[in-house]
Amino acid sequence: MGKRKEEKELLETFDAYGGDPEVLREWDLKVERTRQIRGVLRLDTSNGFRMLKRITTSVARLRFIHGVTEHLSTHGFPYVPRFIRTKYGDPFVVHPTGLYYLTERLPGKEADLKKTKNIFQAAETLARLHKAGEGFEGGGFGQETREDFTVQWGKYQAKLQSYDAHLEDVREQTVMDQLYLEHRKDLAQMIGHASEQLSNSPYSEILAWARENKTICHGSFSRQNLLTDKERFYVVDFDHCHYGHPVHDIGALLTRYMPRYEWDSEIGFSILDVYRNARTISAEEMTVLAAYLAFPHRTLQVVEAYFERTRDWDVEKFASRFRKALKLDNARETFVHDLIDRYNLSLDAPSFAPQVEGIDSYDDELDESSSVEGRNDGWEENEVEADAQAAKARKAPASVFEVDIDEEETEVALASNAEIDDAEQFGDESAPLVRASRQKRRKQAQDALRKPRPQGDGPWIPNQ
Repeated sequence: MGKRKEEKELLETFDAYGGDPEVLREWDLKVERTRQIRGVLRLDTSNGFRMLKRITTSVARLRFIHGVTEHLSTHGFPYVPRFIRTKYGDPFVVHPTGLYYLTERLPGKEADLKKTKNIFQAAETLARLHKAGEGFEGGGFGQETREDFTVQWGKYQAKLQSYDAHLEDVREQTVMDQLYLEHRKDLAQMIGHASEQLSNSPYSEILAWARENKTICHGSFSRQNLLTDKERFYVVDFDHCHYGHPVHDIGALLTRYMPRYEWDSEIGFSILDVYRNARTISAEEMTVLAAYLAFPHRTLQVVEAYFERTRDWDVEKFASRFRKALKLDNARETFVHDLIDRYNLSLDAPSFAPQVEGIDSYDDELDESSSVEGRNDGWEENEVEADAQAAKARKAPASVFEVDIDEEETEVALASNAEIDDAEQFGDESAPLVRASRQKRRKQAQDALRKPRPQGDGPWIPNQ
């Protein structure tokens, strides 16, 4: 490929990515080819493949992410992408178009979690990550935390009320509107039961333990962020990592992938046993996990996607997905029953999901959706605006409702003069980096994992 053609393709790729190729000079990278893979640019350089990522967040937030990956890699979990420092020794680059960081390309391919052996290995990998993540001090860059289920579930209750109000003004209801209203009471009972059980569980105690031990959650532990290389799993994309209790990640993993197995109890128990072989789960943690799984996460995903127009399905498809999700709720409640029985948990088992017959239950289109408390965490760029643009492209309304909920302010990623002044005033070591980066731009425009053992070590008895 000729040099001019390479340069043209490089510029076109960066333009489509929303980035500036000038940042490559920070690492003196000579790029032969580049390709966008999801939210990352894969760079083919003379030194091998590199991965460049642009994110829109605060400098402090990216320092936290960098600190997490460094902590994990030096505390027994090296299967993470480590930042490659620039030629000036900085872990990332501050630019008017965002913050950029560079890593090596980790080996392997995206994990196939359709296979039970891989879901077991994913569980063990998660346990090792959690174990290595304990004691992370955070470098003094803020209490990056997202941990309260009760607040998140309360927001969903408010959203459902807004959907109800919207439907009161709708003259001609769709089949999905009618299904939602038909099962609105079921949703309320499932949400109410899960919230009550969580409030009666030792949730506050395990959160206090997590804060004391400074434990880290990945925040987006899914197959898209798992690379498998023979018997080893690598974990990528720590953009949603945060202080929190490991039960958050475990619950999200089960919520995402147990529907594929129709919430089969033996598979679920095996997943938990594999996790427990690498990291102990206390009786209190298991109790909170059972309360978490009593919440109808996937069904609410469908409802939210319908009313907020975040998926471009037609009405019939939404209705079909909603009915399938409700049927899976019944299987999920059975699993929670079995979980409570197996571990002698002090919880009331849920029994509010409706009986839905005559349809296939599994729906893999929701597998990689974030859980209900998922990604709208205030660390990304304005997602409301992004959703509105996406909806406009589909010629659909951005949203059919408004909810009065206190949301965390989105952090702005650009290096403003105010940010520089604040950093210097409080002695933030990022101030020289921010100032130098802005001035320059103005001038230039995973130790191998053993095979998981699903048989586990058997159930424990609480308080023993």
